[in-house]
Amino acid sequence: MRSLQLKFSALVVALLVVACVVLAWMATRHERASVEAEIQRSAIALAKNLAQDAKVPLIEDDQLALGALVQNTGGERGIVAVQLVKRDGRVAASLEPMFADIPVQLAESYENGVHLERRGDVLTVATEITWSADRIGEAKLEVDLARLVGPILRETRTQLAWVAVGVTAFGVVAGLGFVALLVGPLRRLRAGVERLAAGDLAVRVPPTSRDEVGELTEAFNEMGESLQQKARIQREFGRYASDYVLQTLLENPEGADLQGVEREVTVLFADIRGFTRLSEGLEPADVVKLLNDVFQLVSDCILRRGGTIDKFIGDSVMAYFGAPVPSADHPIAAVSAAVDIERAVEERNAKIPPGGHLIGVGIGVHTGPVVVGNIGSDRRTDFTAIGDSVNVAARLEKMARPGEILVSEAVQRRVRGSHRLRFEGERQLAGRQEPVHVYAVEFRSAGATA
Repeated sequence: MRSLQLKFSALVVALLVVACVVLAWMATRHERASVEAEIQRSAIALAKNLAQDAKVPLIEDDQLALGALVQNTGGERGIVAVQLVKRDGRVAASLEPMFADIPVQLAESYENGVHLERRGDVLTVATEITWSADRIGEAKLEVDLARLVGPILRETRTQLAWVAVGVTAFGVVAGLGFVALLVGPLRRLRAGVERLAAGDLAVRVPPTSRDEVGELTEAFNEMGESLQQKARIQREFGRYASDYVLQTLLENPEGADLQGVEREVTVLFADIRGFTRLSEGLEPADVVKLLNDVFQLVSDCILRRGGTIDKFIGDSVMAYFGAPVPSADHPIAAVSAAVDIERAVEERNAKIPPGGHLIGVGIGVHTGPVVVGNIGSDRRTDFTAIGDSVNVAARLEKMARPGEILVSEAVQRRVRGSHRLRFEGERQLAGRQEPVHVYAVEFRSAGATA
Protein backbone atom coordinates (compact mmCIF):
# COMPACT_ATOMS: atom_id res chain seq x y z
CA MET A 1 0.00 0.00 0.00
CA ARG A 2 2.87 2.36 0.74
CA SER A 3 4.31 1.77 -2.72
CA LEU A 4 0.88 2.53 -4.19
CA GLN A 5 0.75 5.74 -2.22
CA LEU A 6 4.22 6.76 -3.38
CA LYS A 7 3.49 5.88 -7.01
CA PHE A 8 0.22 7.78 -6.95
CA SER A 9 1.89 10.82 -5.35
CA ALA A 10 4.67 10.72 -7.93
CA LEU A 11 2.09 10.48 -10.72
CA VAL A 12 0.17 13.46 -9.33
CA VAL A 13 3.37 15.53 -9.08
CA ALA A 14 4.41 14.55 -12.62
CA LEU A 15 1.01 15.45 -14.05
CA LEU A 16 0.96 18.75 -12.20
CA VAL A 17 4.48 19.62 -13.37
CA VAL A 18 3.59 18.77 -16.97
CA ALA A 19 0.37 20.76 -16.71
CA CYS A 20 2.20 23.75 -15.20
CA VAL A 21 4.88 23.63 -17.90
CA VAL A 22 2.28 23.51 -20.66
CA LEU A 23 0.23 26.33 -19.11
CA ALA A 24 3.37 28.41 -18.54
CA TRP A 25 4.42 27.93 -22.15
CA MET A 26 0.98 28.88 -23.42
CA ALA A 27 0.76 31.87 -21.07
CA THR A 28 4.26 33.06 -22.01
CA ARG A 29 3.51 32.73 -25.69
CA HIS A 30 0.30 34.65 -25.32
CA GLU A 31 2.04 37.30 -23.21
CA ARG A 32 4.82 37.67 -25.79
CA ALA A 33 2.34 38.05 -28.63
CA SER A 34 0.39 40.69 -26.68
CA VAL A 35 3.55 42.66 -25.75
CA GLU A 36 4.93 42.53 -29.29
CA ALA A 37 1.61 43.76 -30.69
CA GLU A 38 1.62 46.64 -28.21
CA ILE A 39 5.26 47.50 -29.10
CA GLN A 40 4.40 47.41 -32.79
CA ARG A 41 1.51 49.84 -32.28
CA SER A 42 3.76 52.17 -30.28
CA ALA A 43 6.50 51.98 -32.96
CA ILE A 44 4.02 52.80 -35.70
CA ALA A 45 2.71 55.75 -33.73
CA LEU A 46 6.27 56.94 -33.04
CA ALA A 47 7.23 56.60 -36.74
CA LYS A 48 4.15 58.52 -37.85
CA ASN A 49 4.86 61.33 -35.37
CA LEU A 50 8.45 61.44 -36.62
CA ALA A 51 7.24 61.62 -40.21
CA GLN A 52 4.80 64.41 -39.37
CA ASP A 53 7.41 66.46 -37.53
CA ALA A 54 10.03 65.97 -40.25
CA LYS A 55 8.00 67.33 -43.18
CA VAL A 56 9.04 70.98 -43.02
CA PRO A 57 12.68 70.38 -41.98
CA LEU A 58 13.00 67.81 -44.77
CA ILE A 59 11.66 70.27 -47.40
CA GLU A 60 13.90 73.05 -46.08
CA ASP A 61 16.82 70.62 -45.70
CA ASP A 62 17.24 71.77 -42.10
CA GLN A 63 19.89 69.33 -40.93
CA LEU A 64 19.91 70.66 -37.42
CA ALA A 65 16.16 70.14 -36.95
CA LEU A 66 16.27 66.75 -38.63
CA GLY A 67 19.12 65.65 -36.38
CA ALA A 68 17.26 66.79 -33.29
CA LEU A 69 14.18 64.80 -34.34
CA VAL A 70 16.26 61.68 -34.93
CA GLN A 71 18.01 62.03 -31.56
CA ASN A 72 14.76 62.56 -29.71
CA THR A 73 13.17 59.52 -31.35
CA GLY A 74 16.27 57.39 -30.78
CA GLY A 75 16.09 58.14 -27.08
CA GLU A 76 12.98 55.99 -26.73
CA ARG A 77 13.54 52.62 -25.04
CA GLY A 78 14.17 49.80 -27.46
CA ILE A 79 14.90 52.00 -30.50
CA VAL A 80 18.20 50.91 -32.07
CA ALA A 81 18.11 52.83 -35.36
CA VAL A 82 16.35 55.94 -36.73
CA GLN A 83 16.67 57.35 -40.23
CA LEU A 84 15.04 60.15 -42.17
CA VAL A 85 15.38 59.43 -45.89
CA LYS A 86 14.89 61.87 -48.74
CA ARG A 87 12.85 61.19 -51.80
CA ASP A 88 15.90 60.20 -53.80
CA GLY A 89 16.91 57.58 -51.19
CA ARG A 90 19.72 59.55 -49.56
CA VAL A 91 19.76 59.51 -45.75
CA ALA A 92 19.05 63.02 -44.50
CA ALA A 93 19.57 62.24 -40.79
CA SER A 94 20.46 59.15 -38.77
CA LEU A 95 21.41 58.11 -35.25
CA GLU A 96 24.68 56.97 -36.77
CA PRO A 97 26.34 59.81 -38.69
CA MET A 98 28.24 57.37 -40.89
CA PHE A 99 25.00 56.57 -42.74
CA ALA A 100 24.35 60.23 -43.67
CA ASP A 101 23.93 60.88 -47.41
CA ILE A 102 24.24 57.15 -48.12
CA PRO A 103 21.55 55.95 -50.55
CA VAL A 104 19.08 53.43 -49.11
CA GLN A 105 16.19 51.50 -50.58
CA LEU A 106 12.80 53.06 -49.89
CA ALA A 107 9.81 50.82 -49.21
CA GLU A 108 8.05 49.77 -52.39
CA SER A 109 4.60 49.83 -50.86
CA TYR A 110 2.82 51.01 -47.76
CA GLU A 111 -0.32 49.92 -46.01
CA ASN A 112 -2.08 52.89 -44.53
CA GLY A 113 1.19 54.77 -44.96
CA VAL A 114 3.21 52.18 -43.01
CA HIS A 115 5.58 49.42 -44.12
CA LEU A 116 6.52 46.72 -41.58
CA GLU A 117 9.39 44.28 -41.84
CA ARG A 118 10.71 41.85 -39.22
CA ARG A 119 13.99 40.01 -39.15
CA GLY A 120 14.39 37.92 -36.02
CA ASP A 121 13.84 40.12 -32.98
CA VAL A 122 14.33 43.38 -34.99
CA LEU A 123 11.15 45.12 -36.18
CA THR A 124 11.59 47.78 -38.91
CA VAL A 125 8.82 50.40 -39.26
CA ALA A 126 8.91 52.69 -42.30
CA THR A 127 6.41 55.54 -42.70
CA GLU A 128 6.22 57.64 -45.85
CA ILE A 129 6.53 61.41 -45.52
CA THR A 130 4.11 63.22 -47.84
CA TRP A 131 3.51 66.83 -48.79
CA SER A 132 0.42 67.68 -50.79
CA ALA A 133 -0.07 63.98 -51.54
CA ASP A 134 3.47 63.66 -52.89
CA ARG A 135 6.05 61.47 -51.17
CA ILE A 136 8.99 63.59 -50.17
CA GLY A 137 10.76 61.04 -48.02
CA GLU A 138 10.51 58.26 -45.47
CA ALA A 139 10.84 57.98 -41.68
CA LYS A 140 12.35 54.67 -40.68
CA LEU A 141 13.09 53.21 -37.26
CA GLU A 142 14.15 49.82 -35.93
CA VAL A 143 12.97 48.31 -32.62
CA ASP A 144 14.83 45.59 -30.68
CA LEU A 145 11.93 43.41 -29.52
CA ALA A 146 14.15 41.21 -27.35
CA ARG A 147 15.27 44.23 -25.34
CA LEU A 148 11.66 45.25 -24.67
CA VAL A 149 9.96 41.85 -24.39
CA GLY A 150 12.69 40.03 -22.43
CA PRO A 151 12.23 41.75 -19.03
CA ILE A 152 8.45 41.39 -19.22
CA LEU A 153 8.69 37.70 -20.09
CA ARG A 154 11.22 37.05 -17.31
CA GLU A 155 8.90 38.65 -14.79
CA THR A 156 5.98 36.66 -16.16
CA ARG A 157 7.97 33.40 -15.96
CA THR A 158 8.94 34.15 -12.37
CA GLN A 159 5.32 34.73 -11.41
CA LEU A 160 4.22 31.59 -13.23
CA ALA A 161 6.98 29.58 -11.54
CA TRP A 162 5.74 30.63 -8.10
CA VAL A 163 2.19 29.82 -9.12
CA ALA A 164 3.34 26.41 -10.39
CA VAL A 165 5.15 25.70 -7.11
CA GLY A 166 2.02 26.61 -5.17
CA VAL A 167 -0.24 24.52 -7.40
CA THR A 168 2.16 21.55 -7.22
CA ALA A 169 2.39 21.77 -3.45
CA PHE A 170 -1.37 21.94 -3.17
CA GLY A 171 -1.72 19.01 -5.58
CA VAL A 172 0.74 16.91 -3.62
CA VAL A 173 -1.06 17.60 -0.35
CA ALA A 174 -4.44 16.92 -1.97
CA GLY A 175 -3.07 13.78 -3.64
CA LEU A 176 -1.66 12.44 -0.40
CA GLY A 177 -4.97 13.11 1.32
CA PHE A 178 -6.87 11.36 -1.44
CA VAL A 179 -4.48 8.42 -1.40
CA ALA A 180 -4.84 8.17 2.37
CA LEU A 181 -8.60 7.96 1.96
CA LEU A 182 -8.18 5.36 -0.78
CA VAL A 183 -5.43 3.29 0.83
CA GLY A 184 -7.26 2.85 4.14
CA PRO A 185 -10.11 0.75 2.68
CA LEU A 186 -7.70 -1.03 0.33
CA ARG A 187 -5.42 -1.92 3.24
CA ARG A 188 -8.36 -3.36 5.17
CA LEU A 189 -9.47 -5.23 2.05
CA ARG A 190 -5.98 -6.65 1.57
CA ALA A 191 -5.89 -7.83 5.20
CA GLY A 192 -9.26 -9.53 4.62
CA VAL A 193 -7.95 -11.26 1.48
CA GLU A 194 -4.91 -12.53 3.40
CA ARG A 195 -7.11 -13.90 6.18
CA LEU A 196 -9.41 -15.51 3.61
CA ALA A 197 -6.41 -17.10 1.85
CA ALA A 198 -5.28 -18.41 5.25
CA GLY A 199 -8.61 -20.23 5.65
CA ASP A 200 -10.68 -17.76 7.68
CA LEU A 201 -13.88 -17.96 5.63
CA ALA A 202 -15.81 -15.92 8.20
CA VAL A 203 -13.80 -12.74 7.60
CA ARG A 204 -15.81 -9.76 6.34
CA VAL A 205 -14.72 -6.20 5.52
CA PRO A 206 -17.29 -3.45 6.18
CA PRO A 207 -17.61 -1.13 3.15
CA THR A 208 -16.86 2.51 3.93
CA SER A 209 -17.94 4.13 0.66
CA ARG A 210 -20.21 3.67 -2.34
CA ASP A 211 -17.52 4.11 -4.98
CA GLU A 212 -15.60 1.42 -6.85
CA VAL A 213 -13.66 0.49 -3.71
CA GLY A 214 -16.94 0.02 -1.84
CA GLU A 215 -18.28 -2.16 -4.66
CA LEU A 216 -15.06 -4.20 -4.60
CA THR A 217 -15.43 -4.64 -0.83
CA GLU A 218 -19.02 -5.83 -1.21
CA ALA A 219 -17.91 -8.26 -3.94
CA PHE A 220 -15.23 -9.59 -1.57
CA ASN A 221 -17.83 -10.11 1.18
CA GLU A 222 -20.12 -11.92 -1.26
CA MET A 223 -17.23 -14.15 -2.32
CA GLY A 224 -16.49 -14.94 1.33
CA GLU A 225 -20.14 -15.85 1.95
CA SER A 226 -20.13 -18.06 -1.16
CA LEU A 227 -16.95 -19.85 -0.07
CA GLN A 228 -18.29 -20.27 3.45
CA GLN A 229 -21.53 -21.71 2.12
CA LYS A 230 -19.61 -24.06 -0.18
CA ALA A 231 -17.45 -25.24 2.72
CA ARG A 232 -20.57 -25.77 4.84
CA ILE A 233 -22.15 -27.84 2.06
CA GLN A 234 -18.99 -29.91 1.69
CA ARG A 235 -18.81 -30.44 5.44
CA GLU A 236 -22.45 -31.38 5.89
CA PHE A 237 -23.12 -33.38 2.74
CA GLY A 238 -19.66 -34.91 2.55
CA ARG A 239 -20.94 -37.50 5.00
CA TYR A 240 -23.65 -38.58 2.55
CA ALA A 241 -21.91 -38.39 -0.82
CA SER A 242 -18.43 -39.29 -2.01
CA ASP A 243 -15.85 -36.54 -2.38
CA TYR A 244 -15.84 -36.97 -6.15
CA VAL A 245 -19.61 -36.65 -6.45
CA LEU A 246 -19.76 -33.67 -4.13
CA GLN A 247 -16.93 -31.85 -5.89
CA THR A 248 -18.46 -32.52 -9.30
CA LEU A 249 -21.84 -31.19 -8.15
CA LEU A 250 -20.25 -28.04 -6.74
CA GLU A 251 -18.28 -27.39 -9.92
CA ASN A 252 -21.08 -28.42 -12.28
CA PRO A 253 -24.54 -27.94 -10.72
CA GLU A 254 -26.20 -29.40 -13.81
CA GLY A 255 -24.53 -32.75 -13.09
CA ALA A 256 -23.49 -33.34 -16.70
CA ASP A 257 -20.32 -35.10 -15.53
CA LEU A 258 -22.35 -37.54 -13.38
CA GLN A 259 -24.35 -39.17 -16.15
CA GLY A 260 -24.10 -42.94 -16.35
CA VAL A 261 -21.08 -44.37 -18.18
CA GLU A 262 -20.09 -48.01 -18.65
CA ARG A 263 -16.81 -48.95 -17.00
CA GLU A 264 -15.02 -52.03 -15.70
CA VAL A 265 -14.81 -51.95 -11.91
CA THR A 266 -14.27 -54.34 -9.03
CA VAL A 267 -17.24 -54.51 -6.67
CA LEU A 268 -16.82 -55.42 -2.99
CA PHE A 269 -19.60 -56.43 -0.58
CA ALA A 270 -18.87 -56.84 3.14
CA ASP A 271 -21.51 -58.09 5.61
CA ILE A 272 -21.47 -58.51 9.39
CA ARG A 273 -22.35 -62.14 9.97
CA GLY A 274 -25.02 -62.97 12.57
CA PHE A 275 -25.72 -59.32 13.25
CA THR A 276 -29.49 -59.84 13.51
CA ARG A 277 -29.07 -62.41 16.27
CA LEU A 278 -26.39 -60.27 17.89
CA SER A 279 -28.56 -57.18 17.99
CA GLU A 280 -31.54 -58.95 19.64
CA GLY A 281 -29.97 -58.56 23.07
CA LEU A 282 -28.80 -54.97 22.61
CA GLU A 283 -30.45 -51.64 23.10
CA PRO A 284 -31.06 -49.67 19.86
CA ALA A 285 -28.40 -47.11 20.85
CA ASP A 286 -25.88 -49.90 21.41
CA VAL A 287 -26.78 -51.43 18.03
CA VAL A 288 -26.13 -48.12 16.28
CA LYS A 289 -22.85 -47.66 18.11
CA LEU A 290 -21.69 -51.16 17.19
CA LEU A 291 -22.63 -50.60 13.55
CA ASN A 292 -20.84 -47.25 13.45
CA ASP A 293 -17.71 -48.77 14.95
CA VAL A 294 -17.62 -51.59 12.42
CA PHE A 295 -18.51 -49.35 9.48
CA GLN A 296 -15.77 -46.91 10.51
CA LEU A 297 -13.27 -49.74 10.47
CA VAL A 298 -14.47 -51.06 7.10
CA SER A 299 -14.65 -47.56 5.55
CA ASP A 300 -11.10 -46.71 6.58
CA CYS A 301 -9.78 -49.84 4.90
CA ILE A 302 -11.71 -49.20 1.67
CA LEU A 303 -10.83 -45.51 1.40
CA ARG A 304 -7.18 -46.18 2.20
CA ARG A 305 -7.00 -48.44 -0.87
CA GLY A 306 -8.68 -45.86 -3.12
CA GLY A 307 -12.15 -47.38 -3.17
CA THR A 308 -15.50 -45.59 -3.36
CA ILE A 309 -18.13 -46.43 -0.74
CA ASP A 310 -21.40 -46.73 -2.61
CA LYS A 311 -23.84 -47.30 0.25
CA PHE A 312 -24.53 -48.91 3.59
CA ILE A 313 -27.30 -51.53 3.37
CA GLY A 314 -28.40 -52.56 6.84
CA ASP A 315 -25.35 -54.36 8.23
CA SER A 316 -23.62 -54.55 4.82
CA VAL A 317 -21.31 -52.22 2.89
CA MET A 318 -21.10 -51.91 -0.88
CA ALA A 319 -18.00 -50.38 -2.46
CA TYR A 320 -16.30 -50.41 -5.84
CA PHE A 321 -12.81 -49.76 -7.15
CA GLY A 322 -11.84 -48.22 -10.51
CA ALA A 323 -14.57 -45.56 -10.57
CA PRO A 324 -15.31 -42.71 -10.75
CA VAL A 325 -11.54 -42.21 -11.02
CA PRO A 326 -10.16 -44.90 -13.38
CA SER A 327 -7.51 -47.26 -12.04
CA ALA A 328 -5.69 -50.07 -13.83
CA ASP A 329 -5.10 -52.23 -10.74
CA HIS A 330 -8.55 -51.95 -9.18
CA PRO A 331 -8.93 -55.74 -8.63
CA ILE A 332 -5.70 -55.83 -6.58
CA ALA A 333 -6.82 -52.77 -4.61
CA ALA A 334 -10.21 -54.35 -3.86
CA VAL A 335 -8.76 -57.68 -2.65
CA SER A 336 -6.14 -55.82 -0.59
CA ALA A 337 -8.92 -53.77 1.01
CA ALA A 338 -10.83 -56.98 1.79
CA VAL A 339 -7.73 -58.47 3.46
CA ASP A 340 -7.27 -55.24 5.43
CA ILE A 341 -10.89 -55.46 6.62
CA GLU A 342 -10.56 -59.05 7.84
CA ARG A 343 -7.29 -58.34 9.63
CA ALA A 344 -8.72 -55.18 11.21
CA VAL A 345 -11.74 -57.18 12.44
CA GLU A 346 -9.43 -59.79 13.94
CA GLU A 347 -7.45 -57.09 15.72
CA ARG A 348 -10.68 -55.59 17.03
CA ASN A 349 -11.94 -58.93 18.30
CA ALA A 350 -8.60 -59.54 20.01
CA LYS A 351 -9.08 -56.36 22.03
CA ILE A 352 -12.66 -57.15 23.09
CA PRO A 353 -12.83 -58.08 26.81
CA PRO A 354 -14.56 -61.32 27.91
CA GLY A 355 -18.32 -61.05 27.46
CA GLY A 356 -17.92 -58.49 24.70
CA HIS A 357 -19.49 -58.68 21.24
CA LEU A 358 -17.26 -60.46 18.75
CA ILE A 359 -18.08 -60.00 15.11
CA GLY A 360 -17.29 -61.74 11.85
CA VAL A 361 -17.36 -60.28 8.34
CA GLY A 362 -17.98 -62.16 5.10
CA ILE A 363 -16.73 -60.52 1.89
CA GLY A 364 -17.45 -61.10 -1.80
CA VAL A 365 -15.45 -59.52 -4.67
CA HIS A 366 -16.09 -59.56 -8.44
CA THR A 367 -14.67 -57.70 -11.45
CA GLY A 368 -16.81 -56.82 -14.45
CA PRO A 369 -18.55 -54.09 -16.44
CA VAL A 370 -21.09 -51.84 -14.73
CA VAL A 371 -22.82 -48.53 -15.38
CA VAL A 372 -21.59 -45.86 -12.98
CA GLY A 373 -23.53 -42.61 -12.62
CA ASN A 374 -26.66 -40.95 -11.33
CA ILE A 375 -29.51 -43.37 -10.81
CA GLY A 376 -32.94 -42.29 -9.57
CA SER A 377 -35.57 -39.61 -10.16
CA ASP A 378 -35.54 -35.83 -10.41
CA ARG A 379 -36.34 -35.69 -6.68
CA ARG A 380 -33.80 -38.17 -5.37
CA THR A 381 -30.77 -39.71 -7.04
CA ASP A 382 -27.81 -41.88 -6.05
CA PHE A 383 -24.40 -42.00 -7.65
CA THR A 384 -24.01 -45.75 -7.81
CA ALA A 385 -22.92 -48.75 -9.86
CA ILE A 386 -25.55 -50.88 -11.61
CA GLY A 387 -25.07 -54.16 -13.47
CA ASP A 388 -24.78 -57.93 -13.27
CA SER A 389 -21.27 -57.61 -11.79
CA VAL A 390 -22.81 -56.02 -8.70
CA ASN A 391 -25.17 -58.97 -8.34
CA VAL A 392 -22.31 -61.48 -8.65
CA ALA A 393 -20.31 -59.73 -5.90
CA ALA A 394 -23.41 -59.66 -3.67
CA ARG A 395 -24.03 -63.42 -4.22
CA LEU A 396 -20.40 -64.23 -3.40
CA GLU A 397 -20.69 -62.24 -0.17
CA LYS A 398 -23.79 -64.24 0.81
CA MET A 399 -21.80 -67.46 0.37
CA ALA A 400 -18.79 -66.30 2.41
CA ARG A 401 -18.44 -67.54 5.99
CA PRO A 402 -17.36 -65.17 8.79
CA GLY A 403 -13.73 -64.16 8.21
CA GLU A 404 -13.78 -65.44 4.59
CA ILE A 405 -13.12 -63.59 1.31
CA LEU A 406 -14.60 -65.15 -1.84
CA VAL A 407 -13.69 -63.85 -5.28
CA SER A 408 -14.72 -64.75 -8.81
CA GLU A 409 -12.49 -66.15 -11.56
CA ALA A 410 -12.35 -62.68 -13.17
CA VAL A 411 -10.73 -61.38 -10.00
CA GLN A 412 -8.49 -64.45 -9.63
CA ARG A 413 -6.95 -63.88 -13.06
CA ARG A 414 -5.98 -60.30 -12.12
CA VAL A 415 -4.68 -60.80 -8.58
CA ARG A 416 -3.06 -64.26 -8.50
CA GLY A 417 0.38 -62.69 -8.78
CA SER A 418 -0.11 -60.59 -5.65
CA HIS A 419 -2.39 -62.73 -3.42
CA ARG A 420 -2.60 -66.42 -2.57
CA LEU A 421 -5.87 -67.94 -3.67
CA ARG A 422 -7.51 -71.31 -3.09
CA PHE A 423 -9.99 -72.80 -5.54
CA GLU A 424 -13.29 -73.55 -3.83
CA GLY A 425 -14.97 -75.17 -6.81
CA GLU A 426 -17.91 -74.26 -8.97
CA ARG A 427 -20.88 -72.64 -7.29
CA GLN A 428 -24.33 -72.01 -8.63
CA LEU A 429 -25.31 -68.44 -7.88
CA ALA A 430 -28.94 -67.44 -7.51
CA GLY A 431 -30.33 -65.92 -10.69
CA ARG A 432 -27.54 -67.24 -12.95
CA GLN A 433 -27.67 -70.31 -15.21
CA GLU A 434 -23.95 -70.88 -15.55
CA PRO A 435 -21.95 -71.88 -12.47
CA VAL A 436 -19.17 -69.60 -11.25
CA HIS A 437 -15.64 -70.63 -10.32
CA VAL A 438 -15.10 -69.39 -6.78
CA TYR A 439 -11.76 -68.75 -5.07
CA ALA A 440 -10.97 -67.97 -1.44
CA VAL A 441 -8.21 -65.51 -0.50
CA GLU A 442 -5.66 -66.98 1.89
CA PHE A 443 -4.48 -64.11 4.03
CA ARG A 444 -3.77 -65.76 7.39
CA SER A 445 -0.34 -67.01 8.41
CA ALA A 446 0.34 -70.76 8.74
CA GLY A 447 -0.45 -70.96 12.49
CA ALA A 448 -3.46 -68.64 12.51
CA THR A 449 -6.94 -69.88 13.38
CA ALA A 450 -10.20 -68.89 11.75
